[in-house]
Amino acid sequence: MARPTHRLKADGSLVFPQGYAPGDIEALPADYYKAGDLAAVEAGLIADIDHKREVLRAMVMTPGVGQSYAYAQKASEVYDYRNIVGALLAGLTMPQKTARYPFAMAEATATGDTLAVVIARFEAGMSTSRSRIAHVEAVATKAKREIRAAATIAAKRAAFAAIDWT
Repeated sequence: MARPTHRLKADGSLVFPQGYAPGDIEALPADYYKAGDLAAVEAGLIADIDHKREVLRAMVMTPGVGQSYAYAQKASEVYDYRNIVGALLAGLTMPQKTARYPFAMAEATATGDTLAVVIARFEAGMSTSRSRIAHVEAVATKAKREIRAAATIAAKRAAFAAIDWT
């Protein structure tokens, strides 16, 4: 049977169990409660990083299931357009282009731009988004690693304060 330990009251004073001889009471290590505080601070800082990462992503990409679908479709159209043989593309009829590139052709119709111009615009937007999101992911991953490696609350907070999202 484990020996009883002391408890810490809200005011910081210790309360020892009654009915035990003083030699039977095991005092907890001085930093016993700090381990919980350390874990709580770390979890809070990691959550703050995740929140900031989502905010920065939202500045680049519109959130939503439907929007994710649209981005995926546009990316697929760009990939297909960039990998189709020129002669095959030139031989497609308008209905075939519309079936093969529905998002790009819809935008081309709405803007009056050519399919090539719309695809280039999609590609430029994807490149910008991909670069920014990749940077945000790298910063978040590095920051989390540094916070987890820090051994004290002060070091964890210093690692968090040192994050450079730019």
